[in-house]
Amino acid sequence: MNKVFLFTLFIVLITIFTTGCWNYREIEKLGLVSGMAIDKGSSGKGYEMTAEVIDISASTREPRFNSIRMQSYGESIFECVRNMINISAKPPYWSHATTMIISKDVAKEGIIPILDWIVRDAEPRLTLYLLISKTPTAKEILSLQSLSTEIRSFEIENMVTSNKRLSQAPNILASELTNDISNKGISAIIPTVDMVYNEGKQTMALSGGAILNKDKLAGFIGLEDVKYYLFVRNKIEGGLLTIDITNSTTLDNVTLEIFKNKTKVTPIVSNGKLSMHIKIKTEAAIGESDTPINILREPNIQHIKHTAEEFLKNNILKLINSMQKDFGLDIFGFGSIVKKKDPKLWKEIDDNWGEIFKDLDVEIDVNVHIRGSGHLSKIIKMH
Repeated sequence: MNKVFLFTLFIVLITIFTTGCWNYREIEKLGLVSGMAIDKGSSGKGYEMTAEVIDISASTREPRFNSIRMQSYGESIFECVRNMINISAKPPYWSHATTMIISKDVAKEGIIPILDWIVRDAEPRLTLYLLISKTPTAKEILSLQSLSTEIRSFEIENMVTSNKRLSQAPNILASELTNDISNKGISAIIPTVDMVYNEGKQTMALSGGAILNKDKLAGFIGLEDVKYYLFVRNKIEGGLLTIDITNSTTLDNVTLEIFKNKTKVTPIVSNGKLSMHIKIKTEAAIGESDTPINILREPNIQHIKHTAEEFLKNNILKLINSMQKDFGLDIFGFGSIVKKKDPKLWKEIDDNWGEIFKDLDVEIDVNVHIRGSGHLSKIIKMH
């Protein structure tokens, strides 16, 4: 009986002292930050932080979610965070933040201080999405008209995650970006956002990728080039390929919808020289065609297949050559692949990888399988 009593008491005590959270705070007393923008300080020194804070306005029927913006200044990111307390009755709570927009000027000087705060502090998520703004300041993005929700940061997060269907924006979390910056064998790319007009109103849109040299902004690539970058990185999850199909009489467009893709990159050493072999296998269907022929008949389908393979191969090679000649930055992670598959070789070349990459030979094999064209095999005609 005593044993049963002691066991019961033990369970009760465990329940009492292990429930709850060590840093529990009542949510209505906090300012829930959905995202933030980082700009240079007005004097050219330090930082200006703009936080988007969720404003929950109660009504008789249901709560309405809006957002307000607060700004603070500091010599460091952490100082900006702490100074935000001085201007808000509700202390900012950063664990719900999903996106951070960084200005071009800040990115050119380096984003290590920003990543250091994210990784070191207990509140920010390591799953934050970081983006570079092409507008003069990052805070402008948070002030632009939102099309789908009043919470700008949540809309940007949805734009990044939903872009998998287009494969025109890199999808990289703060934790992954930290690893890439720390790795000699790869130069990171993060998504960019810019101002656009929609029905005469200013709003925001994803605009491609920002290339980093270590942690500093080195340049930009557009939406289409991001797609070819993702092909090499084996990160294609969808998207479209619009190609020109030439026959005896016309030049027409065929748009392929990508359903599956598998890319394998293999380092090859021959006669003491390193090269990379890229093998791409893509499964697609014909989504749209302007071609006035039966596109599924032989040899038409083979002609489309061959054209698509050459189109994809040439555009990937063009991007690789641009990275080698214009930037000298390995955004494809070829060095990381060598490090993983041949550690001994990597130890010999890692200090000179930047120069080796510039002259690296790359061979690409592309195999596009076209599995159908929906309900139609010919273009719709008007009589």
